[in-house]
Amino acid sequence: MRLIYLIALVIAILVFSGCAQPPAEVTPGEEEEVAEEEEAPPTPPSAITGLVACDAYDGRVNLSWDKSTAEDFDHYDIYVSKTEIVDAADMTPIHQVRDIATNTYQVTGLEDGAECYFAVTAVDKSGNQDTLVSCVSATPTAMPRGTVDPDISVDVYESDMVWAGTTLLADNHNLERHRIIEVNMLGEIIWEYMVPQNLRGASDVELLPNNNILFVSDKIGVYEINRNGEIVWSYLTDKISHDADRLPNGNTVFAFGMEDQKDDAQVKEVNPEGEVVWSWYAKDHFDKSPYKDIYEQGGWTHTNAVTRLPNGNTLISLRSFHFVVEVDPQGSVVRTIGEGIFYYPHDPEIQPNGNILATSPLRGWVVEINPETGAIAWEFRAPESFPRDADRLPNGNTLITGAARIVEVTTEGEIVWQLRVKGISEGIKAQPEYLYKAERIGITAP
Repeated sequence: MRLIYLIALVIAILVFSGCAQPPAEVTPGEEEEVAEEEEAPPTPPSAITGLVACDAYDGRVNLSWDKSTAEDFDHYDIYVSKTEIVDAADMTPIHQVRDIATNTYQVTGLEDGAECYFAVTAVDKSGNQDTLVSCVSATPTAMPRGTVDPDISVDVYESDMVWAGTTLLADNHNLERHRIIEVNMLGEIIWEYMVPQNLRGASDVELLPNNNILFVSDKIGVYEINRNGEIVWSYLTDKISHDADRLPNGNTVFAFGMEDQKDDAQVKEVNPEGEVVWSWYAKDHFDKSPYKDIYEQGGWTHTNAVTRLPNGNTLISLRSFHFVVEVDPQGSVVRTIGEGIFYYPHDPEIQPNGNILATSPLRGWVVEINPETGAIAWEFRAPESFPRDADRLPNGNTLITGAARIVEVTTEGEIVWQLRVKGISEGIKAQPEYLYKAERIGITAP
């Protein structure tokens, strides 16, 4: 009893001395504000931006998005639906990506021909996410199937990293059976054209906007065929080799460098009626030292590529001079590109950023340079493959044609697709059976 009395006395002294205060009275309004502050939910990570669905092919769609900036990031949720996604609150994600830096994902198992919708959210470590999303849609295209050829194989195919489609190429590995083929991503032949025996096979091949094929038979002519294999247009001349392009105006421009002489035109442009409407002669500009005495492989310049540029000028590859020239419509040389860098260049192509992508087969080198500074912007080395053709694909990868194989490589140099042709040796000794050029036809092409 005495103890209880002492405790009560101490409490009383503390209260009156100000060391302990009775609870403050809270008005009804203040009580509601305190409750609201305690019950306010934490802010979820910001909504994902930059979501893109691409390469919708063979039941797959590749997704990419901007990396989350959430400090307490835990994972990404991937959502798929057959209807438009506005709010993912009641949906179950098909996959979770744990690494904040991994902002790509390939959705598989989709139905070809059926439109699907995709959304991605960032989730924090407390499970919070912004479920009000902006979705994107894509409709996978079925991979065209073909026939298996025992001489052709695809031994690398990273479906989530390639630019999907078909590949068109001239196949001369069997000298008794020259042909142009189109293969799917598995290497199956989905279209084939047997080049007539009176021709020297095909070197350059390209798909035209009307779905026809344009091809060059060196020192014989340039031909346009339809998908039934019928020749619908041709221009015959023994002063042609390596490369031909159909221009937007319907004309055809082509190169001549196989055993070309000083009096030859290295480039000609002909109209649909076969009339020569433009030509370019290297002798008008380079019949001087140190070029005038060059003579290799029975010719002078060995011009191997020509491209009409958007500005109306023409890009010409002078292989034996080790550089590329840009000439204006009057034929004057506007600039020389790659001198001191290129070594027997092949297939130069101007890129959207103004750089030039080309190959140097004898060095096994594919290189992109800044034409103004000569700085190397990108390169890929494959010493054993003798690369003669390189095409930059829309996803940033590069399709490279070597003597016996075609590869698709990423900007980091990783091979994500590789087609091999049996019976062809790697390197320069593969002539004349070598592969020369190939082009990837995207899934949106005709």
